[in-house]
Amino acid sequence: MATILQIGEGNFLCAFVEEYIQNACDNGYKGSVAICQPRTNNKVINALNGQNRIYDIIHRGRINGRVIDDRCRITCVSDCIDTVNETDRLVDTFCGDELQIVVSNTTEAGIAFVETDKCSDFPNVSFPGKIAYMLYQRYKQNKGNLVFLPVELIENNGIELKNCILKYAKLWDFNEDFTDYVNTKCHFCNTLVDRIVTGHNQNDADPCSVTCEPYRLFIIDADDYAKSVLPFNDDTVVFTDNIANYRTRKVRILNGVHTSTVLGAYLKGFDIVRDMVNDDYFKSYISDILEEIYPTISLDKAVLEEYANSVLERFNNPFIDHKLLDISLNSVAKFKARVLPSILDYAKINGTAPINLSKSLAYLIAFYNHKSVREYEVHDSKTVLLFFEGKPSISDVLDNTDFWGVKLTEIPNMKNVVEKFYNEI
Repeated sequence: MATILQIGEGNFLCAFVEEYIQNACDNGYKGSVAICQPRTNNKVINALNGQNRIYDIIHRGRINGRVIDDRCRITCVSDCIDTVNETDRLVDTFCGDELQIVVSNTTEAGIAFVETDKCSDFPNVSFPGKIAYMLYQRYKQNKGNLVFLPVELIENNGIELKNCILKYAKLWDFNEDFTDYVNTKCHFCNTLVDRIVTGHNQNDADPCSVTCEPYRLFIIDADDYAKSVLPFNDDTVVFTDNIANYRTRKVRILNGVHTSTVLGAYLKGFDIVRDMVNDDYFKSYISDILEEIYPTISLDKAVLEEYANSVLERFNNPFIDHKLLDISLNSVAKFKARVLPSILDYAKINGTAPINLSKSLAYLIAFYNHKSVREYEVHDSKTVLLFFEGKPSISDVLDNTDFWGVKLTEIPNMKNVVEKFYNEI
C-alpha cells in the first residue's frame, strides 16, 4: 500500500511533488504515491489508471544559462483512487500502516472550515472535513504518526489545515483524546512552492504528460519527525523555521518585479515578458528596482541576487509567451500586496520614497488612465474601474486608502516622484 497519499490530481502536483518523489525512489526510497481527487471530477484519475499510472514531465525553459527541453518519466504512482466512487478504499489507504505522508493541493480556497458540513455527509464535505473524518478513523484504529504537507498557496498552510481539522473535531463532537492525537501524532508542515507549470501540451503523444519550467523550489517548515520521514534529498528543497523570509523574497522579487514592470512595458509597446526583459531600458530598470527591494528583505544580499538572477532567467523562457496583459489583471490589488510593502519598508529605512518603485506606480496610473496610443481593456474590480473613470488626480490615487490602506502622499517625496514620471509618460 502507498506511503504517500496525494489529495489533488492537478497539473501542479503532478509536475512538482511527483518529481521529488520519483527522484527519491530512483535513489532508494521504498515508497509510492496514491492519488485521489478532492472533488467529483475523475477525468484525470481515470486517464492515469488507463496508462498504468505512468506519465512524463516535460521540462522546457532556461536554467543556469542552459536551454532545457527534456522529459522525466514518473513511475512512483502506485494507485489512483476515486474519492467519490471508491470511498472505502480511500479510507483504508488513509488508515494503512504504511501511510506516512499526506500531500495536498486543493487551491487556496480548499483549506476552509464549513460550519454546515456534517460528519455523516462524508465524503461530500470540505477538504479539511474529509481529512478530519479519515483521521478520526485512523485514530480509532490506533494507527501511527502522519506528516501533512499542504502546498496550497496560502500563508501558514499547514497551521491553517490543522486549525480547520480541530474545528471539525469540535463541531462533530470527536473526543478530547482525538484532539490530543492531532496535536501529538500529526505533524503539519508550512510550505512555499515555486515552479511555473503550463499544463498538458495537446500535441504530445502522452495524454497525461505535464509541461513545466525546469526551475523548482520547495521551502518546508517541518519538525524533526517530519524531516526524518520526508524523502527529499535535493538542493532545491530548503528546510527552515523562518519560511516568512522566503515568502517575502518570492512575493517582492518574482511577483513584485512582474507587477512593477509589465504595465510600463505594455505602454511602451511590448506584449510578452520575454521581449521586455531583453530590452536594454527594462534590463536597467529592473536592476534599479531590485536594488531598492533588496534592503527590505531580511536575507543576505548574495542570496537575494542569486534568486533574482534565476527569476530573470525564468522570465526569459524561450518556450513561454507570457502576455503582459494577462499579468495586468487586478493590478491595483497586486501592487498593494507585491510592491507597496517594499515601498513602505524602503521609506522607513531611507526616509524617502524609492525612485524606481514609485515610477512603477506612475506607470500603473497611466495604464489605468489609458495614457497610450494602444487600444486595450483594463481588467479589475468594478470599484477600481469606477474610481479611474472619474479621472482622479495623482493625489487622489495616492491617498485612496481603500486601495493602499495608507495615504501615500505622507511618504516623503512620493507625490513629487510619481507626478514627475507620470508627466513624462
